Amino acid sequence: MRFHRKSLSDASYGTDLRSLMVWPSVVSRTIPLMDRRAKLRLEMAIWSGLDEIAKKEERPVRDLCQEVDASRPATMPLTNAIRSYVLDYFRQAEIR
Repeated sequence: MRFHRKSLSDASYGTDLRSLMVWPSVVSRTIPLMDRRAKLRLEMAIWSGLDEIAKKEERPVRDLCQEVDASRPATMPLTNAIRSYVLDYFRQAEIR
């Protein structure tokens, strides 16, 4: 039995699959925390969500990041904690 391996740009697919596999854009921001300044690299969707939360809660993004930083487990990276915070916030908003 013979298998034919197709490339992502193979014309038989009808479209270039590489064009569908777009990585999210990542943006860096420096956020002052209680004891340091943190340079955070997050996806634009996460920054947009964090900005929206800050607007709804009438608090600066810096305060939200400080709160997340203080409540996260020491073993969890801050960027992961922020991603979880944004996701949980909007999940809870959907339930209410």
